[in-house]
Amino acid sequence: MNSKPLRVGLVAWHALPAIVPPAAPTQTAFDPASDSGSKQPTSIRFGETFGGLETAMWTLARHLANQTDIQPICFLETDSPQNGSTPWPKEIEGVKLDISVNRFRAIRHAVGECIDTESKRFRRFSPHLLWQLPLLAVTRPFRSRDPIDKEPDPRLIGKSIDAWISFGVSSSSSRVVATGATEQTPSFVCVRSNAGLEDGLATEVEYRNECGESSSARRFALLQSDHVVCQSQWQLDRLKQAFDRDGLLARNPILREEWQPPFPTPAPASFTQPFDILWIGRYDDFHKRPLIMLEAARKLPHLSFKMIANPFDSEIEARVRREAPENVELIDRVRFAEMPAVFAAAKLFVSTGSREHEGFPNVLLQAAASHTPIVSLSDHDNFLSRSGAGLGCDESVDKLTRNIQAQLRHDAIQWAQVDEYLDQYHNADQIASEFANWVRHAVANEPISPTNPEEEH
Repeated sequence: MNSKPLRVGLVAWHALPAIVPPAAPTQTAFDPASDSGSKQPTSIRFGETFGGLETAMWTLARHLANQTDIQPICFLETDSPQNGSTPWPKEIEGVKLDISVNRFRAIRHAVGECIDTESKRFRRFSPHLLWQLPLLAVTRPFRSRDPIDKEPDPRLIGKSIDAWISFGVSSSSSRVVATGATEQTPSFVCVRSNAGLEDGLATEVEYRNECGESSSARRFALLQSDHVVCQSQWQLDRLKQAFDRDGLLARNPILREEWQPPFPTPAPASFTQPFDILWIGRYDDFHKRPLIMLEAARKLPHLSFKMIANPFDSEIEARVRREAPENVELIDRVRFAEMPAVFAAAKLFVSTGSREHEGFPNVLLQAAASHTPIVSLSDHDNFLSRSGAGLGCDESVDKLTRNIQAQLRHDAIQWAQVDEYLDQYHNADQIASEFANWVRHAVANEPISPTNPEEEH
């Protein structure tokens, strides 16, 4: 008799746009749709953007669905009961979608950007507060209470899940871990950023990070989960040295064939003309650091740059839009299905991600699989030196500009070697198969052997 598949819950609440492209927004007199290359902010709604965490979750979920004894269920949140005029799907590619609707999520996020709710102080004023605050006050008695950090998440209780996988050392993960503990269900927390292993989490000091999340909740997620999954050898070593925990190593997964032509979805119109440099990130000054890219662009006025930047810090966004030189075009949003063609259109991909905050940037995998040479301010997980996919810059902006010019002048990358490296260390089916094996052991209450340190080559 065949037993029922193991129900594996993958939690990344903001990942819905990585799975289902948002419907085109309705243009109104108060919400004008801007041109993709505009230097004015656009009307992208909160929750319509996604990054490497969400992409990695969806890639893993899709490939876990290929395991005959595993049923992946993605737990997601949105502020709309449907996608434009279309209902949200309940299943895609064998992955079930459990979508919670929080109609006030975007408004509350906008208010939180303006007001520090703990200190009751204004961070900045927005005229939208004149209607947002009264609306939230009037609806408060009818809204569900927020999930509480380090306690079971009401949206997850009673879902008959056999194992939980949460992404990021975060307050959300603390609630997943608490849910698993209450229901005696094993939990895996996937480290998605080196900041998830920062010094402060190894102490009892209470503080909030750049995203406003408490150290106690993040510490709970990291230390109370049944298993911690790392992206890189550095994270694995750091977890053992600073937190005395053995981790599991699962490098970011990619299906290389999806990033090679022919592409089922063409690049958007703003990428049809030849250009030199592609940059992808968000508007901040600590993680993706677009201002560093602008600094390099000013030093290379003969090269053309296209920067796809997601909203995050409105002040940094305004500064980038104000200071962007003429050879930089700012792109507000590109659908995930269009990204393979976008990478293929670029002569070079440049990363300015911080070594302190990045885990392993998915965009490096995507560029490498697309056979687009890479120049990166940091060589995350020694990926560039090991795979041969491009050049690292040791955190030097001067070296960044020199390497951009050198790589464009002479592309000596051996792409067959890069493909072999991706197939060996980042193959999505292999990583999902290993993850599925960990889940089987955890559900059976069997020990999982910690990942042994690799020999670098």
